[in-house]
Amino acid sequence: AVILDLTLTDTDLKGFHGGFTDGVYGYVVPTNNGAPFGKVARFGVQDFKTVEILDLAETDADLKGFFGGFTDGVYGYLVPYYNGARFGKVARFGMQDFDAVEILDLTLTDPDLKGFVGGFTDGV
Repeated sequence: AVILDLTLTDTDLKGFHGGFTDGVYGYVVPTNNGAPFGKVARFGVQDFKTVEILDLAETDADLKGFFGGFTDGVYGYLVPYYNGARFGKVARFGMQDFDAVEILDLTLTDPDLKGFVGGFTDGV
């Protein structure tokens, strides 16, 4: 069996819940590693060695503590859950460049839209 220990890249890379792939990389969803955190890790599915990190909290300090994620083939989406309190900021990042982070704050539509578990795509 081959094991990829993400903590050898960054000791924060533990405590994920959920993941997805674009066929080239696997992405794991940051939830809680002793505290809510926002470092998305992606690893090459072919070589199972290449690891890259996107720290969402560098874009917005609220972007940590997600529970599930999905892709539409172009973007990765992380489902907001609990970052010290339930929150409603969906994070989206480009999977090709793995850097540009966008935020959709659902609580601006309705303050009760926060603390989700899981997500989906229409498959198109």
